[in-house]
Amino acid sequence: MRGPLVKDNFLFIFDTGSVQGLDVDSLVSGINATASSIVLVNAHHLQSFLSQAPVRFFRGSFLTTVLVFTENPLDFLKALNEDWNPDYLLLFNLNETLDSLNILSHETVQRSKHLTLIERERKPPPARFQVFTSRPFRPKHDGYAFKSPMGIWNRERYRTRTGVFPDRFETFDGAVLHLGSWCDDFPFLYPEGGRCVGTSFDLLDIIAGKFNFSYTVQMETADHNWGSKENGTWTGMLGDLIYNNKDLVINYFLLTEERNADFDTTYAYYSEGFGFALEIPPPVPQWRGLLYPFTRDMWITTICTTLLMVALLSLCLLLVPDTQDPSQVFLIVLAGIWRQSVQHRLGASWSRLWTGWWWLATVIITTGYTSNLVAFLTVPVYPSRIETVDQLAALGLRVCMQDYGNFLPEALKISSDESLLKLGNNMDMFPYAYLSYDIGFGWVLNNTHALVDTYSYLVHVVHFYNHTDDTYIMKENVYPGYLSWFLKKNCPYTEVISSALTRLVEAGLVDRFYYRHMVKSLSKPDAGSARKRAGSPLQLGQLVGAVMLWVMGMLAAMLVFGIELMTSLGTRVN
Repeated sequence: MRGPLVKDNFLFIFDTGSVQGLDVDSLVSGINATASSIVLVNAHHLQSFLSQAPVRFFRGSFLTTVLVFTENPLDFLKALNEDWNPDYLLLFNLNETLDSLNILSHETVQRSKHLTLIERERKPPPARFQVFTSRPFRPKHDGYAFKSPMGIWNRERYRTRTGVFPDRFETFDGAVLHLGSWCDDFPFLYPEGGRCVGTSFDLLDIIAGKFNFSYTVQMETADHNWGSKENGTWTGMLGDLIYNNKDLVINYFLLTEERNADFDTTYAYYSEGFGFALEIPPPVPQWRGLLYPFTRDMWITTICTTLLMVALLSLCLLLVPDTQDPSQVFLIVLAGIWRQSVQHRLGASWSRLWTGWWWLATVIITTGYTSNLVAFLTVPVYPSRIETVDQLAALGLRVCMQDYGNFLPEALKISSDESLLKLGNNMDMFPYAYLSYDIGFGWVLNNTHALVDTYSYLVHVVHFYNHTDDTYIMKENVYPGYLSWFLKKNCPYTEVISSALTRLVEAGLVDRFYYRHMVKSLSKPDAGSARKRAGSPLQLGQLVGAVMLWVMGMLAAMLVFGIELMTSLGTRVN
């Protein structure tokens, strides 16, 4: 305490025998009080202390915990709850006859990232103290090195903090970690060539190579659930961590407050949410293609400007007589719009200048219209798509999802958001089978449902079923969040895995592996029927608008002809 840990703050826990055998006052007075804070607790009062003290006193690195005992401390260690997990735990065994191996291998003691035991050597005087750490993955002839010797205590050898508390997991010594996994989680885990591959395995392989461990893969959970909390019990892959002796979950799981409370989590390595796939709405009638080159405001502006030009030029010619007949002004103005030549008798320079600039403006306007018209006559025009959750809820479409035990259906049903709640109450589930979305896409293409799933997986199945031409994925996602790997609560090597994963994120490898699997999937042949795409000639339906204009013009001409004929006959009679 006056050497390598001189700057630490301490939580001392003494049992009754150690208090009687040690001069605690002398011990405490020898510690540098100006640099360290000290909390003394009797082991028999530990539970009462823990119920009142701040959590940081016995969890994390705020205090270095020193447990001094002469009797087996397992009785009160077993009673400690999950909040107990000091990063640095130093055990002093003052009883030479006590078997400290069972103490070091106990789950409560193994929670600590750094663990050291100091006990008296079982040899005749002079008394020497041995130092041990615990390496639970290092194999021995009779098991694992839960009690791994570091040597005899001396100040020179243990003059640094890292000397007293070595890294227990700088190597996993060839250990085998068991994954709680489900190999249907594209692009993070998915089957290929008889084995499970994906972005998460690419990352885990690098980490496993660095720390010398291997792993086993579970293709599917026994209860066929993804992983949620039902009636206080975790199911699926997260349940496997607690009940089925799994060590690590690397599937798609968002980091939430509830999960963080019951499990250890790595730092986030990716962010994503749930997307909706909807049917692309049918195109609007093709004859309306004549109207789409201009917006409504542009049409109104063009028509009003043309009428205003006719009125102003006619008025000016009435006020300032010219050789041009004012009654023919509308033909001169419309000549620019229709891009047709017309004979005129404009003699004044002002009237020629006026008309010339108007024709120049109409050339620009009509050229823009013609350029856009080519696209609108040959490419279908679609109405506005549903792109937000509020629009989807207002539209009245139901939502469908494959039933693989995801938390989303229940989350939607209890959401405080009115739109999400409506979607949750209008949700239909269809049975799970690997890449079996026929039912879901059948509903989507009948325009009765929107298909929801994790965004990356949804992109994958839309392409796999060759529905990229008749469905789209809504821009807004729901429940976006950060993805993390999950381990058992109070796992001592969580920080090791998490830090390594973070280094891969910072190096850009997560994004690289993710896009590599996405691109590889999108370049595969589609599962649906092959569709040949090629240019096609103009069809009659695309030119219906032009035909309608011609018919309207013919009707107008016939009406004018009838009026002129009646006028002519009346004149002859008179």
